[in-house]
Amino acid sequence: MKDGPDEGFGAFVVLHGGALQSSGVPQVYWRSLYLKLTNELYDAGEVFGIMQLQREEEDERGEDEERKNDTPGVMIGCKVVVTRESGLRVSDPTSIFLVDHAWTYRVEHARQQLEQIPGLLPRMASLMGVDFHGEVPTPDIVELILERMWNYNQTYQLSQGSAEEKVPLWYIMDEFGSQVQHSDHPSCCMAPFFYIQGQLAYTLLWPLRDLQEGDEVTHDYAYGETNPLLRRCRLLPWINDDLEGVSSDITEPTDSYYEAIARENKEQLPVEVQPPIVAKDKILKVFTEMSQVRKNLTHPCFLLTEEEEEADIIWSYDHIKDFRKLSEEQPHVMLNQFPCESIVTVKDCLAAVARRVKGGPSPDWLPETFNLQTELPQFIKHYRLRQHRGEDNHWICKPWNLARGLDTHITNNLNYIIRQRESTPKVVCKYLEDPVLFSREEVGMVKFDIRYMLMLRSVQPLRLYVYDVFWLRFANRPFSLDHFDDYQKHFTVMNYTEGVQLKQVHYNEFIPMFEKQYPQYPWKDVEVSRFLF
Repeated sequence: MKDGPDEGFGAFVVLHGGALQSSGVPQVYWRSLYLKLTNELYDAGEVFGIMQLQREEEDERGEDEERKNDTPGVMIGCKVVVTRESGLRVSDPTSIFLVDHAWTYRVEHARQQLEQIPGLLPRMASLMGVDFHGEVPTPDIVELILERMWNYNQTYQLSQGSAEEKVPLWYIMDEFGSQVQHSDHPSCCMAPFFYIQGQLAYTLLWPLRDLQEGDEVTHDYAYGETNPLLRRCRLLPWINDDLEGVSSDITEPTDSYYEAIARENKEQLPVEVQPPIVAKDKILKVFTEMSQVRKNLTHPCFLLTEEEEEADIIWSYDHIKDFRKLSEEQPHVMLNQFPCESIVTVKDCLAAVARRVKGGPSPDWLPETFNLQTELPQFIKHYRLRQHRGEDNHWICKPWNLARGLDTHITNNLNYIIRQRESTPKVVCKYLEDPVLFSREEVGMVKFDIRYMLMLRSVQPLRLYVYDVFWLRFANRPFSLDHFDDYQKHFTVMNYTEGVQLKQVHYNEFIPMFEKQYPQYPWKDVEVSRFLF
């Protein structure tokens, strides 16, 4: 027996009410939205139309955008207008419309999909004004669409699933939605919406004011951004701005920035305690739930215990939050975590505090780094200075607090970088365009990285230990400054990806191989210069 209309709508509100409220969709439209979704009613074509127009070319385009035709001084453009004679009323409960998505993807799959999905490249070329009349995608056309798509992309991410499933999805609306132009005073609002019952994503469009026949439909491309300078920066892919008066200099965030992080992490700071003095012959009781520790901690100085309250050492896998309680009830206990250690383990904080070394600029070991949430104007200015000087301008965008290369992007496309601010919080770091490479006989010269294990024993005084047995990771394809979406060329973490080779070399086998390839750099000298062993 099917649910009645009220029961079905009630279930719809239970599932989607929170998302609709957070997107600002007025409740007057919710029932009509429910009916349009369940009946697959796409009625925007009855109310709106796309108008093509020619206008004299202005300097309001993004700095990487090219003319969409070859007519000098004339730019072909489109806009969406109301075509229904009765217009559009905000008070009309049916004034909400479903906009379809022409292409939904994750960035690492975009090139392959353009090359292999029939009809996708011609459709994207037509939508973006790229001149393409063939059947077989050419590399140049694919690259042009990969560059242009950042003027059309929108994003959302799923709130449930694995870390890989939560990586932001990017999408391009259909020919109707993609032609809705920007306005600082928009006539409509648009927001992504994931319909759980249908497992489909749409964009919702509804009016912000009454519209007459012939009125243009616009929305704010930087919706919700109230900071005037950041609005100008976020709109750069569409509206050129020289950002006159903006400096590329960055300073360390104020204390309130770090205090907000501590509040978000819900850490309770410890009371001051004196470091315990441990007798040399004392057997230390260790409490841990980590299988690696339980299996491998075999030294006679340690004894595993099942009782956390009697432990001398707590080696926790989970993030310890209540340091205060531990410091009051077990002041003698030693922990494997420091309060507020995110200051050095999370990328935005690490970049900020690392500048203290030189009192401003980044230390030599850290590539130039900007926080896209708080330092976007300074980054854009710095990018343009490098561009003016003819310097390499490849950058890597990394989420603050993810690993394994997830949601990580390499590009020299400024629009691409600016748009990353709309997904997960990220830093942008100068990409090393000339890294030290390792010769793999079966592959060629590849990127590699080295993982050292460090133990921070004390902050004041500083006591840091480095385990000289290190782990190596290798890329699977020869390095070159192109195809930055090729994971096996530009990344080295292969043990989480199915169907790819995991190259393993033991550290004591690697050292003579490295010294043979780079005889002018004995490995001990490398370690001393980098780590001061």
